[in-house]
Amino acid sequence: MSINNPSLSDSFSPSSLAASPSRSKLEIVPRRVRFEFDDFDGPFYYNGNSCISAMWVAMSASFPAGEGEFIKSVMLFEDQITDPKLKAEVRDFAHQEAHHSLQHRLVNKEFDKLGYETGKLNDFFKVKLKEREQNWTPEKRLARTVCAEHVTAVMAHHALTHPEHMANFPESFRNLFLWHAIEEIEHKSVAFDVYQQCVGDRKLLRQQYKIFTRFEFPFNIWMSSRFLLKQLGHKVTWKERKELWNSLYGEGGLISDMRGLYKQFMENDFHPWDHDDSGLVDQWKQTLAPYFTGDSARK
Repeated sequence: MSINNPSLSDSFSPSSLAASPSRSKLEIVPRRVRFEFDDFDGPFYYNGNSCISAMWVAMSASFPAGEGEFIKSVMLFEDQITDPKLKAEVRDFAHQEAHHSLQHRLVNKEFDKLGYETGKLNDFFKVKLKEREQNWTPEKRLARTVCAEHVTAVMAHHALTHPEHMANFPESFRNLFLWHAIEEIEHKSVAFDVYQQCVGDRKLLRQQYKIFTRFEFPFNIWMSSRFLLKQLGHKVTWKERKELWNSLYGEGGLISDMRGLYKQFMENDFHPWDHDDSGLVDQWKQTLAPYFTGDSARK
């Protein structure tokens, strides 16, 4: 699956398209993992809070379709990649994302048993992404993937540096996200490096980042959470809303504590590995090793 790159915008110089080698700092390892997902005690597994529980279910529900689009948008440019190291990393990126999608489909089935309707959300995301496939240019699709990859890498950094925020998760779900986090960090620059080599338009990238972070991503998660709770017939309390707000914007929150890393993306010379958190991956690989069934997802 590849394209011939059309004529490029005059909003950046041709020199920005010069082939640049991969700047990844870690080996990208597509691991096989196994989690049982048999330790959920009810739909509001996060300390009885429906808002926080539903938000993470919504996040998980978005991954199967979303990861598929990430893979497709990068692979559109596969034939234009000249750096052998980056070519290999693209393949391993695709293997990792495909296995993330599989594991989230498995846990989503468990959520459905608890009364959530993640299948309907997944169908909705698939329809929207199909429309994107039909109506967006390959360059714009890849740009949006680069933006999403940065956000997920920042969230991954938060998960690995603030594991206490997942203390109320069932162990299997917590370990799923921690494994997902180390692999998001491992491949955090792949889509960006492909974009820089094959497109290079920083203006488009910044435009898409503003749209994704200020509108698309928060709106989709908010609406998806509301949908899930409505299907459950649950009325949210103000106490639950306050706890959700604190988990995002309070001390050490997912948004408040990571603002600097989110904003880094808007710098003219930004690269994902400007922030080197490779040490976190080494640390957490040891902790999660019992759940790895082999580095065989390449096969």
